[in-house]
Amino acid sequence: MRPYEGIRVIDATHVLAGPMAMTGTPNVNPIEIGVPAVDYATGTTGAFALAAALLQGERTGQGQHIDLVMLDVALILAGSHLANYLTTGKASKPSGNEHPYATSGCYAAKEGLLMLGASNLRRQRRLWRVLGREDMAKRTNEEREAARGQESAVLAELLFERAAAEWEEHLQARHVPTARVRTLGEAPADPHLASRNVLHRFTAAPGIVKGFTVPVAAFRFAHGGPEVTNAPRPTGRHTSGVLGELGYNETEIAALAASGAIGRIEQ
Repeated sequence: MRPYEGIRVIDATHVLAGPMAMTGTPNVNPIEIGVPAVDYATGTTGAFALAAALLQGERTGQGQHIDLVMLDVALILAGSHLANYLTTGKASKPSGNEHPYATSGCYAAKEGLLMLGASNLRRQRRLWRVLGREDMAKRTNEEREAARGQESAVLAELLFERAAAEWEEHLQARHVPTARVRTLGEAPADPHLASRNVLHRFTAAPGIVKGFTVPVAAFRFAHGGPEVTNAPRPTGRHTSGVLGELGYNETEIAALAASGAIGRIEQ
C-alpha cells in the first residue's frame, strides 16, 4: 500500500508538493495558486503518457499500464525550484512579483500594471538604453543583484510616467519583452487568441438557455487538429449506453436507477 493511498484530499497536491509554500509575498503567504494548474497539468501529462505508451507499443508490440499521480505532477511543475533546493539546500521563498533582478518584475504605471521581462544582461542593457538611463546598465548579474533596490526605485519612478498600454507598445517596438497585465475578462478579446481559434462558441445546447463559449486546445496542426464538435450532454445522457456496453440489460439498469445507485437517466 502506498503511503497516501486512501487519504482524502481536495486541491491539496500543490500544498503537499511545495508550490503553495513559495507562492505569495514575504508578508502574505502561503497563497493558493490562482488556477487549478495541477488538475490541468495532470490531464496534459496523462495525454502525453498515453501518446508515449502508444508509440512504445508500436515499437515493442507490448501494451502498457500507465500509473499517474497528481502529487508527482505537482512536484514536476516545481522542478526547477526542486532541483535548486536539492543542489543548494536553499528552498524558494515567496517573493510576489519581485525577481532577483529589478528589470524583470511588475510595476505600477500611470494606468494599469506593467510586467517587464528584461531578465538577462543583454536585455537589461537594452531596457536602460530605451529608457534613457544607460548609466544604470550593469556588466554582471552580481552587480544587478547588489543594486536591485536602487534599480527598482528608478524603474518605479520612470514607468509611472506613462500608461501600461503605452509602455507595452513603446518597449515592444524596441525589442524589450514587456506586457500590460490583463484581466481574465480582457484575455478572450486579445487579437492573438482570435487568430488561433482557441475558443469555440456554441449557440445552444440541451438544457442551456443561451449560448456559451469553451476553450478548445492550446495547439494546432497543419491539417486536421483539435476541435469541439458536440455541446455537453445532460447528466445521465449516456449512462444506459455505457452500462449496456458493460453487459447490463434494460431491466438491470432500471433497477440500479430505482435503487439510487445511479442518477437519473436522460434519453
